[in-house]
Amino acid sequence: MVPLYNLPTNVQLKAHTMSFNNGHLYYNVSASQRGSKCPLCGKTSFRVHSKYERMLADLPVSGHQTRFNLIARRYFCDNSKCRRKIFTEQFQFEIKPYRRRLLRSNKLLGHLALELGGNTGSRISRHVGIPVSPSTLLRIIKQIEIQTVSVTSGIIGIDDWAFKKGNKYGTVVIDLETRKVIDLLPNREADTLSNWLKDHPEIKVISRDRAGPYALGARNGAPQAIQVADRFHLLMNLGEATKKVFQSKGKELKEAFKIFNDPLRSESRSIDMEKTSDYFLPENKPVPTTTNIKRLYLFDKVKELHQKGRSIKSISKILKIHRQTVKKYIKAEEYPKYEGKRTSNFDMFRDYLSQENNRIKTRRELYQIVIQFGFNGKYSSFTENLNKLWEGTFPTKNKAIAVPKPIVTWSTSKLSMMLYMNADRMNSYDNEFLNLLFENYPEIKHMAQLVKSFKDLFKNKEDGKLKIWIDDAMNSKSGLKNFAANLLKDFQAINNAVVTTYSNGQVEGQVNRIKNIKRKMYGRAGFQMLRKMVLLKSG
Repeated sequence: MVPLYNLPTNVQLKAHTMSFNNGHLYYNVSASQRGSKCPLCGKTSFRVHSKYERMLADLPVSGHQTRFNLIARRYFCDNSKCRRKIFTEQFQFEIKPYRRRLLRSNKLLGHLALELGGNTGSRISRHVGIPVSPSTLLRIIKQIEIQTVSVTSGIIGIDDWAFKKGNKYGTVVIDLETRKVIDLLPNREADTLSNWLKDHPEIKVISRDRAGPYALGARNGAPQAIQVADRFHLLMNLGEATKKVFQSKGKELKEAFKIFNDPLRSESRSIDMEKTSDYFLPENKPVPTTTNIKRLYLFDKVKELHQKGRSIKSISKILKIHRQTVKKYIKAEEYPKYEGKRTSNFDMFRDYLSQENNRIKTRRELYQIVIQFGFNGKYSSFTENLNKLWEGTFPTKNKAIAVPKPIVTWSTSKLSMMLYMNADRMNSYDNEFLNLLFENYPEIKHMAQLVKSFKDLFKNKEDGKLKIWIDDAMNSKSGLKNFAANLLKDFQAINNAVVTTYSNGQVEGQVNRIKNIKRKMYGRAGFQMLRKMVLLKSG
């Protein structure tokens, strides 16, 4: 007895026998429809020419692969005007010409391909009972038709995404109301965007980043729409501007660091180097924007301490750098291009590991314990130092040498970020150093006030405040004059970002999803296939 519920209900098939062999379930079936239409002229024929066999894969049954051995027919075409005399039996549903599996099986594989990609989808297909190759899954994706979106909500966001970062980019268009990808464009040229927008006259709001081609394309393709600059990129641009200001004030920062690290001022200060150590500026040297200011400072400090007669070991402890780095700095006449490797902080755990109750523990157990408390070395380094400690050959601390307090510094990136933060969200050392900067350098204090007021523009949503901010920045000595001047070039879009609630946040999320899809299809995801993957999974 053949269970009929395993057969597709929308196709007239008659089951004869069922067999099970080597994990495969076989159904011997035949077509039971009375006639078939000619694929050329469409005339129905009832005159059978001959019969032939077709092997069709179907959905798995209890995890077993299923095959239909279908006895189909060939028909004579009785239309004298039709050039085809014989044709194979045509089915309206599930069974298509030349296909080797039913459409419902193909649909399941299509879902696997869209979710998992080629290679991973192929591996999973073996477990679900429809084993196919990665290339087959890619062909299935290519066969899927995309329903083009002719009308949108009128509120869109656009941003670029990378075919290859730094080399070639495309454009993604998002409907901000429905939160779906509308389309992918093959480049980020103004003409491409303009032509797309001309086909969508319903567009009334365009949220975008500050790229010039997008501004020009939106203006030419949708002059009726208002443009809104992305708030996130505006704040990022401001952060880059403040970082450049700090990099240009190397001498001032050095003086501030010296005041902050004055032993008379910081006698009772306990410094957490993990939270507060950062870049520093060498004395009386021009500082390129790409230079590591902290290492430049350490290089000069090593030279200074060495001239005062400090030993290499003492300098290493004072500056918290490796002895080999100290040796290299002492030998070098100028700041070297490359730095030494970082060492572990084993010495911090000497007292704990010397306890008698720890000698009964394995080295692996002790390693896992110190890792939880911040040990930053490898297991091999840990065991080597532990053996020396237990054997009594590990170097002991020199109690007679007075080691000064570690030197605290901040990087230009960290200082730039601190200007955005509220005082209650920073530690006491960050607040103390910022106050020191503000007391000694009024232009930095004014820059901090401008940064916070610019951030507040997006919260208050008051029209006219942006122009006041730009005038203030242009007339001040804060160093943000160039940033303010650039805002004037795209003033209307930026002002719309201030007074409206539209945001490009959804677009950034979709760009991240495109990156994940690209990784699944790496090496085979041409633009057309990638576009299908993105649009078919949108929303």
